Amino acid sequence: MARISVHLRRAGFEVSDFWRTSEEWLGPDAPPKWQQPFLMLNNPAVLRELRARHERFKPDVWVLHNVVPVVSLGVYHLARELGVPVVQWLHNYRPFSPSGLMRAGGRALQPDDPWLAGREILAGAWHGPLLTAWLALGFAQIKARGDFDAVKAWIAISSDLKNSFVRAGFPPEKLHTLWYGWDVNPLVPAGAEGGYFLFLGRMVEEKGVRFLMELWQRPELENVELVMAGQGPLAEEYRGRTSPNVRWAGFVSGAEKRRLVAGARAVLVPSLWSEPLGLVVYEAFEQSRPVIGSNLGGLKDLIADGVTGRLLPPGDAEAWAEAVQQLAREPGLSRQMGHRGLEWLSANVAPAAWAAQFAEILKQVLH
Repeated sequence: MARISVHLRRAGFEVSDFWRTSEEWLGPDAPPKWQQPFLMLNNPAVLRELRARHERFKPDVWVLHNVVPVVSLGVYHLARELGVPVVQWLHNYRPFSPSGLMRAGGRALQPDDPWLAGREILAGAWHGPLLTAWLALGFAQIKARGDFDAVKAWIAISSDLKNSFVRAGFPPEKLHTLWYGWDVNPLVPAGAEGGYFLFLGRMVEEKGVRFLMELWQRPELENVELVMAGQGPLAEEYRGRTSPNVRWAGFVSGAEKRRLVAGARAVLVPSLWSEPLGLVVYEAFEQSRPVIGSNLGGLKDLIADGVTGRLLPPGDAEAWAEAVQQLAREPGLSRQMGHRGLEWLSANVAPAAWAAQFAEILKQVLH
């Protein structure tokens, strides 16, 4: 959201930021735990601040990102009351999936499943069954009350995400696709590309970490190095008992992360769930690295198979082993795909290109 704000300012829009964070509900000054679920549905103190900000600046539109838990679902009712149009960013599957993941018990759900919310409640998909049910009830209430009428544009960060909202019953004429903008800043590598393959992300089942660990046990990959960068429960499970060609880098950020990406033969995104976008693809393309990714979710928008990387069936060990072997043998193909990825990034999501697309959506909203 901070990047969105910066890019809007660069494009000439006047922006007033209204940030609230979940950390406000931690520590000695936080509201009592029993009160927090009620404030999640309607937080009078925060909404009073927002009303005062609105009356001071008189904005033409509100751009919303996360409103749960601190801003509260009451923001939509306030927008209706004030008559201000809302542009709502969609970066997960809320509000029709209370967990935002469209998953229950490790199983992917379908957006047109009438029992989707109930399945997530039974699985306790968002901080346990009670809070999942409470949040689902809150979304159902504001939808029934008509508060979503204040939303004049729902902006999905991938076409797959947009299609999911269409299938869930949201008005197609209000749904738009706009990838996140990105400040393209390639790193000039200090040394040659290292020849390793890189996973960069949270070490959890949904990200395909266990699949990668099993894939790298195959004999045809015994001489191919895999670098695992990130943290999570599966890192603790596998670190220390993997083969010598798997290196664990831990959490990386900033220049260290960019150098690690720049040195990879390819970045691997073996997700087993429909990720709405996948900014790790941006990070790879920025350093002219190709991506081997699952043919799921927003990855389908970003990766052109055979052009900027490979799009493969999720969990298909034969296909993934073959793709890794090909790029391991052909560093020239890796460089070619990586350069095309950087060209795609610059043409489609650099700030100027992104702002022009947003301006078109805003023009529809205001008219």
